[in-house]
Amino acid sequence: MKTFFPRPLKLPLWLTVTLYSLLVLLLAWGGGKLSRDWALTSLHAQGADRLLSSISQMRLVLSQYNYLPFLVAQNTDVHRLLQPDAKNQATVNRVLEQVNLVAGSTALFVLDREGQPLAYSNWREPLAHPRSPERNARYFAQALAGEQGLELRFNAETGIASLYMSAPIYTDRLAGVAVMRLDMPQLRKQLSIDYPLVVQSRQSELIFGTVPDWPLEPQAPLQLGEGRELQLVSLDQQQWIMQQVQLDDLGWQVAVLTDIRPAITQSRTLVGAILAVGVALALLLLYLRETRHKKRLQQERMRERARSEAQQRDIINTAQVGLIHIDRSGRIELINPMGMQIFGVSVELIRHRPVVEFLEKGFDARPLRAALAALGTDRFQPLTGLEVVGQRADGSAFPMMISIRQMARHPELGYLVTIIDISRRKRLEQALREANESLEQKVAERTRALEEAQAELVQAGKLAALGRMSASVVHELNQPMTAMRTYLAIAERLLEQPEALTRNLKQQEQLLDRMALITGQLKTFAYKKPERIEPVSLHQVMTQVLQMFRGRFDELELQLEYQAPNSDLRVAGDNARYEQVMINLIKNACDAMAGQSGEHRLWIGIQDLSEQLVVLEVRDNGPGIAPENRPQLFEPFFTTKEVGQGLGLGLAIVSSILRDLGGEIQVVDTEQGACFRVTMPVFRDPNDCKHEEADT
Repeated sequence: MKTFFPRPLKLPLWLTVTLYSLLVLLLAWGGGKLSRDWALTSLHAQGADRLLSSISQMRLVLSQYNYLPFLVAQNTDVHRLLQPDAKNQATVNRVLEQVNLVAGSTALFVLDREGQPLAYSNWREPLAHPRSPERNARYFAQALAGEQGLELRFNAETGIASLYMSAPIYTDRLAGVAVMRLDMPQLRKQLSIDYPLVVQSRQSELIFGTVPDWPLEPQAPLQLGEGRELQLVSLDQQQWIMQQVQLDDLGWQVAVLTDIRPAITQSRTLVGAILAVGVALALLLLYLRETRHKKRLQQERMRERARSEAQQRDIINTAQVGLIHIDRSGRIELINPMGMQIFGVSVELIRHRPVVEFLEKGFDARPLRAALAALGTDRFQPLTGLEVVGQRADGSAFPMMISIRQMARHPELGYLVTIIDISRRKRLEQALREANESLEQKVAERTRALEEAQAELVQAGKLAALGRMSASVVHELNQPMTAMRTYLAIAERLLEQPEALTRNLKQQEQLLDRMALITGQLKTFAYKKPERIEPVSLHQVMTQVLQMFRGRFDELELQLEYQAPNSDLRVAGDNARYEQVMINLIKNACDAMAGQSGEHRLWIGIQDLSEQLVVLEVRDNGPGIAPENRPQLFEPFFTTKEVGQGLGLGLAIVSSILRDLGGEIQVVDTEQGACFRVTMPVFRDPNDCKHEEADT
């Protein structure tokens, strides 16, 4: 009897590969899922232990502060503070400060029955303790009820949560409340945790935590194989297990986060191991397949290399710059068509010739010769963009740019020389240079024309100023001269009347004084800067000037508000010039107010700005200065007065004097009238300056 054995079923190759791949993937998926569930279960248990440990640590830390309000409530100094007319606040402040430092709390303070703060541990920090009554606080109401108070508060400005614990203070009655404040960041520092922890209130307000971004974005729950469901959140673009519990006595929700990446890593590692085994078998098959096709690939590479070399030769032959290959002795091995075109030679005529022969005879190219002399040695440095003069085969010279570099990948092959014909660029540069020279010449001619025009404008301005000055001086001098002519004619008829003649001569003397005043203003305006600077008492100058104007003040019924300077204040200059400055300013103010009715007031204030400057202000309640007149206010011979009332030199003289003495004058905007601000330098003894420099 014959026994028949079935023949083994032979599957197609593609079907075998497909079934094998499906089997490996199925094993990897199943093993990875089991590994992940087991690792997540372990992480969940670890998170529960961390949650319990965190709660225990918080309760332990909080228990260390429960006694503080009762300890303060039993202090005798605190009892005396709550008595009527108590005066030991400073003592209680220091006691609370010492207790606070020892206990490590944030603050301790004592409230009376109305919630008014009486003493603080942080009394040295004005903004660190309450200023308003705390009668509406929940912890205060609990303490008044005879219970231990407990309240959590949030600072709206800083976002920091603080825990308040309170206890009633009994003397012969319920006299006040002792309060301890603990900031939650301080509580966080006392917890030895190295994992993400979040503590929040019933209203989901963050008390403290180690998670930078809160609240976290919830994720879909993760279902394990055994039916357990894990709550997931997103942190730093990663998924974390969140386990939380609510503390009934405090009303806090404590949550810890556990990173699930270890579980995922473990699962992936197992999946990778299973896949690696499957891949190893596949690689064995690939190795056999690669061995069979190795020769075919080598042949393809050789063909590709040949194509690449052909492409490189084509690129070199079509390059628009001359490329020359030289050996270590500087002799030419190869040259591309553009190089032959530049020098006008063929390969047979140029090969094995030194490249230096293609420089113009007599051209001194030291950097190029130095680089060629260093070929084949360690002293060689690449040469880039050197402009030299080359020589073609027909003997003509042309400018060119040459560069020499060693072959990067194969230094033993020699060096590559790059030649660029820059004849066209040189021609363009020459044309640009000629254009620039022509433009510079035109600019110079235009500048001379502008300077001549400017000189003519300056001369015209001088002539205009001279005309204004001449008109003013002639008008001012014509009036007294005409009057003097009249008085002289009268004097001839009064020779027999001595008394009338005396009055006539006295009036002529006044006219001469007026003419002297006019010429004196011109002399003062033209006076040079004083050669010697002396200390001037500003108090004395102001006293003398105001004495001179006493009659004018009475005539105007003027009210003077004067702030006298210190008698020891000294400014740098000379006495006469500062008197001239003050006389002109006060006279202008009086003239401005004389033309209007009503109350006349003058303010003179002096302020010592620094050790180097003194500021004086003269302000009146006159009509003020029109805005269009301000730019010309300090110009010579400019005046807003009627003809015959002045030359317009007063403010120009003031500005010139102050400028010579190192000061300045400004017009200050005011609601009414005009205000002039004068800055004067303080006198400093040169010997004192030398002593200061020596000390420095």
